[in-house]
Amino acid sequence: MTDLTSVDLSSSTMLALDTVPSTNDIAVDAGRAGAEHGWAVRASVQTAGRGRRGHSWTSPNGSLYLSIVLRPQVPMQMLMGLPAVTSLGVLDALEGLGLQGRVGVKWPNDIVSVPREIPTPHSSQFNRKLVGILVEARSSDMGAFAVAGIGVNIISPVDAPPASPEVQAAIDAVASVRRQQAEATGANNVPRLDPISLAEALPEGRALPTCEDLAKAVREAVLARVARWQRAIAAGLGAAGPIAPILSSYVDNLPMLGKPVSVVAQNGNTLAVGYFTGIDAWGRAEVKLGTGETKTFSAEVVSLREV
Repeated sequence: MTDLTSVDLSSSTMLALDTVPSTNDIAVDAGRAGAEHGWAVRASVQTAGRGRRGHSWTSPNGSLYLSIVLRPQVPMQMLMGLPAVTSLGVLDALEGLGLQGRVGVKWPNDIVSVPREIPTPHSSQFNRKLVGILVEARSSDMGAFAVAGIGVNIISPVDAPPASPEVQAAIDAVASVRRQQAEATGANNVPRLDPISLAEALPEGRALPTCEDLAKAVREAVLARVARWQRAIAAGLGAAGPIAPILSSYVDNLPMLGKPVSVVAQNGNTLAVGYFTGIDAWGRAEVKLGTGETKTFSAEVVSLREV
């Protein structure tokens, strides 16, 4: 448990720390301690950063590692919509930096981009990961809440300053355990996207944001998207499912939509091959198979890879 006895848990707080195991873990502890909607924490380095399904998220100095406590006033089952809502908020922030038309969502919620050298990118060229997003729902005495963990590659990991021997030892220890777990489950057989950084993606002449400024912009944009989504749910627009109020804008930002894909299980096995044709109101991917049948797949158990 994180010691939060002297930490302001109000909504305006953004706690800035140096090296931590995981900002999501700190935000979960803060949420259970009563942190308000919008409370956030960022760190310079994570020694145990993680993505979906426990995948490691390399977190060296020089990039953004941010977690936000979210308490939208919606029924608990609607929290399943937060990964998609968060991804649209992050897109808004990145487009504000000058990346309009150069960022998209890789289902279900990571952000992909293209190098600046590609002047007019085709949808199939959005194949490098700029942002990792992990949304985790939790319970507390104040009711259910979620934590949105957001990692943005501001600079390439290879350009990051070296960690101290103690920090590097902690990073290596966690990475070793996760490699063993991935080998045991077959998760290391799942193809992963190559990374890209803002330093590589931003147009010429655009200055890199500081971690502090980017964290503020991302939090503001995510909270704005959550507020709009919450109002839509309250108005009854989520009756079909939590993604329904944002489905149109979400689908518009999926570069892989309409492409041939393989459906890959957590152990790396290919479950199906077909065309990625849509998203349902619960955020499940719709894939049209060669037989003509359309099947839905949950992001909890599969990923999609363009073929």
